[in-house]
Amino acid sequence: MRPPSANWLKEIEIFRNRSSDDSYDIPTYPWLAPPLHSKIRSLIERWGVEKELAPKDPVLGAVNDKVNKLVLVKSGITARCFGSVLSVPRPAIAFSIPGRLACGNLNFFSHRPCIGSYFALVPSVVVMVPQSLLYSLCEKDPELLMLIAKEFELMNLSDRLGFGVHSILGVEERLLSYFITWTVAFGREEVIDGVSWIRMPAPLRGEALQFVVNCSAAALERALGNLKSSGMLVLQNDTALIQLSCLLPVHRWIRNIEERSSDLYRDPLKKIISDTAPL
Repeated sequence: MRPPSANWLKEIEIFRNRSSDDSYDIPTYPWLAPPLHSKIRSLIERWGVEKELAPKDPVLGAVNDKVNKLVLVKSGITARCFGSVLSVPRPAIAFSIPGRLACGNLNFFSHRPCIGSYFALVPSVVVMVPQSLLYSLCEKDPELLMLIAKEFELMNLSDRLGFGVHSILGVEERLLSYFITWTVAFGREEVIDGVSWIRMPAPLRGEALQFVVNCSAAALERALGNLKSSGMLVLQNDTALIQLSCLLPVHRWIRNIEERSSDLYRDPLKKIISDTAPL
């Protein structure tokens, strides 16, 4: 994607959720790592080392470096994908925004190869700490161990949902799934002439968005063009407006594929957006 503006980068640094990111009462959404519990986040920030990344820079160093660190996104956006970006011509990616893990969850307990690549989508700052340090703390602190296990499970469930979206839905529905996730992370409802819109930072663009939606550049342009020509999506430099109504069918599909007997059955999308607040 083309270089983002300083205002856009500042806007996405404000990671948003409900009043606390420690409650675990936010449903899973495709491709976006869940907010990191404050106890884990504070440990990484305390003991970790910061690293600045330019777009496409590998998070860990070299593309094929061993994944032996937990990495927190401090600013910017990073991607994670299956396999090596050097061998997969059009990787399908998930992404992490500030306050979320970039990598290190998949093999924390087993230390096996992750079969993945991790890189920056935009100028980013990450904080990394050796897995071994937190692992040793978990051996002494059962509460921390349970928190970490829950965090990593939620991240895997998000990627599982993203895999389902890629496997089952068409390009336009996959694009709307991305907008739902982006909306839950950053959106605010605005009522304009009696119509509910969601205002948010402008979405990812170009190759970055193409990789999330997992489609060709031509298919992405058609899907975006259809949304814009319908009047449902309005791009305004660093911000965007999307009509809430166009997101609801895909959100309903996500609700319907989940077990309704679950202890956390997701709320209607409008309620999720109205409950979000800056931390």
